[in-house]
This record gives sequence, structure tokens and C-alpha cells, in this order.
Amino acid sequence: MSLNVEAIFSEAPAVRTTELRTFFESLQLPEGRLDADTLVRITDALAARPELFEDLLVDDEVNRWWLQLWVTESYEVRLLTWEREQSSDWHDHGGSSGAWTVTAGALYETYRAEDHFSVRDRHYVAGDNGSFGPEHVHDVIFEAGKPAVSIHAYSPPLSGLTVYDRTRFGFVARDFVLEERRAEQRS
Repeated sequence: MSLNVEAIFSEAPAVRTTELRTFFESLQLPEGRLDADTLVRITDALAARPELFEDLLVDDEVNRWWLQLWVTESYEVRLLTWEREQSSDWHDHGGSSGAWTVTAGALYETYRAEDHFSVRDRHYVAGDNGSFGPEHVHDVIFEAGKPAVSIHAYSPPLSGLTVYDRTRFGFVARDFVLEERRAEQRS
């Protein structure tokens, strides 16, 4: 697959963007919406190349930090750092599928079970990965590390997140937050 150069965006410095282009081209990803296995392949492959991202990480003890490392028409890849007590809150991914690989520290995920009412959980340490489909609702919480670091891939790229409250009646949608609004809030 050849990348459409006009459709690529990265918050990384220009020199790193060139290195990332070479890296992503080497993965020979299919066009269109990527499945969960392909997204895991992306996050695992990038996790194995820390020289492409470790110097870009920010350890913010107040706010959960992220960087859009690579965005195309079909998928996006983000770096995230997590500090004590930081949580994503209950959310979905606006119809996108996703995957992540933990590269440092540990994260704890609680997620809506198949019955759409009860909750299950998983622990992730460095080297572990997870994936999900477009209906996945979860809360990811810092568990250990200084900071905990994870690489996330989404397809299609995130347009926004639905935020949920967990009530005695199940999960109730509270808000849909467009990606543009989330980006503005973190600036």
C-alpha cells in the first residue's frame, strides 16, 4: 500500500514524522478500516521500536497526556502516559475499533460485559496488549509506573467519544465529545 502523503498528520517533529513514515510503510497495512488484529500488530510493532517514541513522552502528574503520533484516512496511533489516579472515565470510541500495547508500568481496565450491564476487568503490564470492537465501553485506570505508557491505534480515526455514567440501570450515555473539543481541552 502506498500512503497518501496529503492525508497524513503527526504531532511529532518533522524528522520523526519521516522516520514514522518509513516504519508504517514497512508494515504494509491494508487500505480501509483495519480490524482488531491489524491494530494490535501496529501497537506491538511500534512498542518494539522505542526509539521512535520514548523521547516524545511527557510525564504529567495532573493531566493524562497523549500525542497523535500518526493519523491517516484509515487509522490513527496515539501515545499516552498515565500517572497516579488518572483514569479515562467510562467511554466508547465513537464507532472505531481499537487496540493498545502497554510499554511501561501497568494499567487496569474495567469494561462493559457482553450483557451490556455487568462489568469485567483486566490488568495490563508492559508487553501486554488488548483490543476491542466499535461497541466497547470501558474505563482505563493507572495502576503502576512513573509514568505508565501505552500505545493506542484506532480505525477509523477517532471522531469523538461517548461518555457514560454507570448507574444501577446500566450504562447511560451522558455526552458525546467531538475530538476537536477534546483536543482543545488538553491545550
